[in-house]
Amino acid sequence: MTHTQHITVSLLLITFTAPFARAQTDDDPLSHRKPAQKRRAIDDFGGTRKTEQAVADGLAWLAAHQQPDGMWNRLGFSRQCPPNERCSQEAVAFESRNANVGLTALTTLAFLGAGFTHQDGPYADNMSRAFSYILAQQSATGSFSDGSGYQLYCDAICTIAVAECYTLTRDDILRKPLERAVNHLARAQQPEGGWDYTDTLTHRNDSSITGWCVMAIKSAQAAGVDVPLETRLNLIRHFDRATEPDGRVWYADKRERPKAGQGRTLIKRRYGPAMTAVGLYARTTLGFRMNDRFATHQIERLRREPPDLDSFRNTRSDGLHSEYYWYYGSLALFHVGGDSWQEWNRALRNTVMEYQERPKTPKGKRKHAYGSWPAFGRGWGKWGRTGGRVYSTAINTLTLEIYYRYVPAYLAPRAIIGPHEIRDLIEKADVEEQQYLLQLAARFHADIAEPILLDLLQSTNADVRIEAAIELAQIGSPAGRELLVEAEKTAKPKRARRIRNALAKIVSAPPGTQFGKVTAVRQSADMLLFETGSAQVYYGQRVRITRDGAAIGAAIVNRRFTGHKSAAARIEYSQEEIKAGDTVVADE
Repeated sequence: MTHTQHITVSLLLITFTAPFARAQTDDDPLSHRKPAQKRRAIDDFGGTRKTEQAVADGLAWLAAHQQPDGMWNRLGFSRQCPPNERCSQEAVAFESRNANVGLTALTTLAFLGAGFTHQDGPYADNMSRAFSYILAQQSATGSFSDGSGYQLYCDAICTIAVAECYTLTRDDILRKPLERAVNHLARAQQPEGGWDYTDTLTHRNDSSITGWCVMAIKSAQAAGVDVPLETRLNLIRHFDRATEPDGRVWYADKRERPKAGQGRTLIKRRYGPAMTAVGLYARTTLGFRMNDRFATHQIERLRREPPDLDSFRNTRSDGLHSEYYWYYGSLALFHVGGDSWQEWNRALRNTVMEYQERPKTPKGKRKHAYGSWPAFGRGWGKWGRTGGRVYSTAINTLTLEIYYRYVPAYLAPRAIIGPHEIRDLIEKADVEEQQYLLQLAARFHADIAEPILLDLLQSTNADVRIEAAIELAQIGSPAGRELLVEAEKTAKPKRARRIRNALAKIVSAPPGTQFGKVTAVRQSADMLLFETGSAQVYYGQRVRITRDGAAIGAAIVNRRFTGHKSAAARIEYSQEEIKAGDTVVADE
């Protein structure tokens, strides 16, 4: 466990005063943007001095090309350049569509990603003007771009910007606009769970736009603004529909007119690596397990196509290996972590920094384009052509801020759907609905799934109890072992095989097994955090706290981290004050 990971988990876990307490304003996914934590995050998650210099140069270029009214203009940013040194590559595609409010919001995200706001940092004036412009565009409905051809792109990105700025500053002037924006997004969701370009009913679900809406929902929750549960649950419906068995995610379920003589509507599917990355990012944000077959396929697909400048410029003539792909691939694999992220990050740093422009005069003076990224060239795709050099510089700057922009999902305390919410649904559900919710719960990582499945062991329906015990065994918990042993005796062959396979996956530490040391204690909340080492812990497990070989207390495990050798426990009793460094062992 690295220093930053250790501190981050400690801070997140010990804020809990009860196993399932909601702590929206305490769960700060933006905490790594604070200066001290930012430095540690850069070191621990793969950043370098060079990536930070690239970010600084990108932000300086963006600041120099903002209009006095606060807007970043994809078609006219070069008007901010010196007359004899105009930066090139203004947008050349979809020029009639108004997307400047969305581009402005995207650019503010680059400043916010580095921890700079309208209240703090060297770009406070730029940010103040930017948010004055963004807020002035919002209508009474909550939309920032009524009637725009890119409406929901703009609305989602503006919502993220306002939410992140509010989380970082708690400036009350942002609260009401954020609430209006969230309500608008909820109303604009299509019945199938995705979003389209427009807020009207189209039954077209666009995975790219939906990815930005997922980010908006996550950001709004971090800001303490509630998003309807139905909206969040419907996201699962969209990505279930959009994800193929091999992990690919389609771009949109665009309905095409039937051919002459045919009465059915045709749906044309399009796929690309960026949509696979969007789908994986959504899974991490929803809190799904990363070892199921869909996530496994998606991770492998991204690993097979890491960021590569030649693919960007030449090899992929379809333009789908793009900066947009790098951005979402980085978001997804950063939240997955491990070897997948490390491999991707090595390629990412080399690729993104290599093609950042750093032109100088013969005398060594920086030219006005210094620090920006070119927007288009041979085979470079349409997104740069649509957003121009401002878009390209903003998206690449955001990508290089990945090391501290968010707390990784495997360290974060909650997903966008919490266990308490599914538990509430289960309490109100009939048996048939409970079966569905059980299967849904089992898709989440153990931190979320385990407490829900434990509750279902108390169901009045025997089938629900057995299925819950099977799913608990699948994640290593022995909580339903006795139930499964009895059920196997009378089960039909198919279920008996499932029960035996599940029982074989239970890996519980024998009594007396030493887990590791207590790493943090919060006496006021009767909570502690401890290292688990290589041993398996499970929710509800009783552990002893020892010092110099003698027992000084006991605790009940009430949280374990997926992919992380650490767990939290509620102190049951203590004969002496429990301190960091005490040893934790499995109870007899």
